[in-house]
This record gives sequence, C-alpha cells and structure tokens, in this order.
Amino acid sequence: MAKGWIRRKKGSALYCWYNSKGLERSRTIGPSSLSDKEAWTKVGELGLDKLVAKSDPTRVTVGELAEKYLAKHPFNKQSTKELHEQVIRNVLLPKWSPAVAIRISAPELKSWFVGLDVSTQTRGKYRGMMSHLYEWATAEELIPAFVNGASGGYVSSNPCTRVKGPEFSQESDYEALALEVEDTFALLSQLKQPEYEIALLVATCGLRISEALGLRWKNILWERGVLVIRQTFVHSAIQDGAKTKLSRSRVEVPRLALDVLAEWRKRTVYAGDEDYVFPSIKLGGKKPRTATMLVQDYIRPAAIRAGILVEQDGELLSKESDPVTRFGFHNLGRHSLASFLMDEQENPAVVQAVMRHAQMDMTLYYSHSNRKAKRAAVENYAQHLVSEERVPVRVPETIQ
Repeated sequence: MAKGWIRRKKGSALYCWYNSKGLERSRTIGPSSLSDKEAWTKVGELGLDKLVAKSDPTRVTVGELAEKYLAKHPFNKQSTKELHEQVIRNVLLPKWSPAVAIRISAPELKSWFVGLDVSTQTRGKYRGMMSHLYEWATAEELIPAFVNGASGGYVSSNPCTRVKGPEFSQESDYEALALEVEDTFALLSQLKQPEYEIALLVATCGLRISEALGLRWKNILWERGVLVIRQTFVHSAIQDGAKTKLSRSRVEVPRLALDVLAEWRKRTVYAGDEDYVFPSIKLGGKKPRTATMLVQDYIRPAAIRAGILVEQDGELLSKESDPVTRFGFHNLGRHSLASFLMDEQENPAVVQAVMRHAQMDMTLYYSHSNRKAKRAAVENYAQHLVSEERVPVRVPETIQ
C-alpha cells in the first residue's frame, strides 16, 4: 500500500490520498498545529492509510507527484521547501497538474518554458526544480526511469533532461557590490545602537544575517573570542543548524567587536543567556528582528547618507553610476570582507576558513578586486612595456 500525504489548510491538518479511480480525497485529522509525527500517528489511529490505492506509475499525474514531493521530500531548510512549494504551486501546477507525468514531451515542455515572460536564469531555475521533482519520483519508484522514445528506443522519463538551449541558464549575471574599507566605515558611522552592533558583527565576521539574528547570548564564548552558530532566523522562523555543515564551525570575533557587544549587553533588557542578541522589542524579545526591515529602514538609508549609493529616479546607483539591484548585509559583510582580505594578500586558505566555504571557488566568487588594486596591477604591468623615452608628459590628476 502506498501512503497519502499531510496537507495543512485553513487551520486544519488534512490527510489526503488518491482512491482507486485516481481521484483525490481528504479528511480532517486535527488542527494545523499537529506536528508531522502527531499527524501520522492520528492517521494510523483512524486507519486512514488503508484507504490509499497504489498509483499506476504509467498514469500518475504531475499534480499527484508534486503533492507527494512537497509532503515527503526531506528538504534541508524550511526556506528551501517554501521556495519549491511557491514555484510548484504557482508556476508548474496551473499548467501541468492534470498531465500524466511520463507523457509530457520535451518539445511541448520547452515551448511552454520559453513562453514564460521571465529571465533565462529564472527559466533555468524553474526547469531545475521540475527536473528535481522527476528525479525524486523516479527514486521513490513512483514513475519508471525510462519510457519509449518517439523515434524508438528508450529515453529518460524525465523530459527536463531533453529541454536545453540558450533560453535556459542557472548562472546569474548579477554582480554584487563589494565595499571599500573606507565605505564600510562610513556606512557604520551612520548607524546607532543596536543597528551598529548588528552591522559591525556582520562586517567583521562575515556572518550571514540569518546567523547573526539567530544568535543567543550563550552562543558567544567571550574568553575564547568566538561564537558558535547553532540556529538561524529565516522567513520569520528559527531554524536549527546552519546553511551548511561547515557553517556550524566556530567563528572568530575580533576583540573590538566583542567589546562593542559587551557594551550592548549592558544596555539591552534582554541580556539573559537564552535571550536573542538582537531581539524584537515589539515581540517582547520572543523573536529576533527581521532582516528585510533592517535593510530597508537602516542599512540602505545609511548607505545613501554615506554617499555609497545614489538614489535617482526611484533607482539605486553606485558611486560609478552602475545600477544596484540588491544591497544589504551580504554586501556589507561577506562580499566586502572576502574582497578586503584577498586584496590584503591574506592566505587564500585562511580567507576560505574565515568565510566558512567548502570550496575555494566560492571564496573567489565572493572576492572582488577593488579599483585601486586593479589600477595598481595594470600600472605595474605597463611599467614593463613602455620605455622612459616613450612616456609622454601628462598631468597625474587626469586619472581619478
């Protein structure tokens, strides 16, 4: 017997299944506050699992696979599950829910994808999520791995593997803005307590903002000068663990930053070991503050006041007049810190450890050579190519 799945809707937990005719059925088993373990226990007590009919792998629909995928796939993070659910329910299912999964042709699927009014990067992500759904379904033996191809022989039952072309890309053309150290100082100078403390911790330690907001005072080991990442705050919810296994390692905190945090602990009313370092006053300290509001209300306005960003016709521009589509804690911290350390000729392995990257190529992606370093490099090279008698007289001030 196959299992159904749990769905939470309008304050209730529902047990859903497909009957022998392929029709979806559901029954309320309790309030939506039931945990998955409690919900499945209730299903067993009521004997509802006996109502489930095993789906025919050659007739199962995309809608049926999607519901089972969202209910059973072990997503690493709640935020990842929410993203997949949003794309599947709002993009994929309106078109493909009733379609038999193994009967969707690659040309038909590609034509639909290309017709979406989205960027090539977004289109590539949609294809990737749909492909992952098929891979999971194959591993769970919900659909066969291979089917008869249109021109004979066998092909993968996953049509996404045959949907290719320049219309699809999962590589973004986004280039993050990394701050010069003077700009970081100028931005921090525009902030007051406790926004200053949050920004300083992110800037000096390379913390993700979700990690900084998830900190409790007990996570700071004052004598050792380190903090430990045990949870993060993402999408208004506390999540145990970190983004990656390596991210759970201890983070070195500069002594100056520790002194600033110690002063903040003296002033905050939430100074207990179990309290959040940066709690929401409105919520009585029960949750941390929200990253998006911090960026919108404090970080971006501070960057504008410091002259790092320029607001023009409703758009944000850099000092070099380049469009800035994103600016927040990631720019202030991880991109800027990695760039500074690499420009200072720090050992790349040390920079990788500070950033807590599993692979060096990710560290290199985060580091951006500043304009001064790039000019110094090309000026040095030019000195080897041009003899003194060939150098014309020029005014140095012409290059800013």
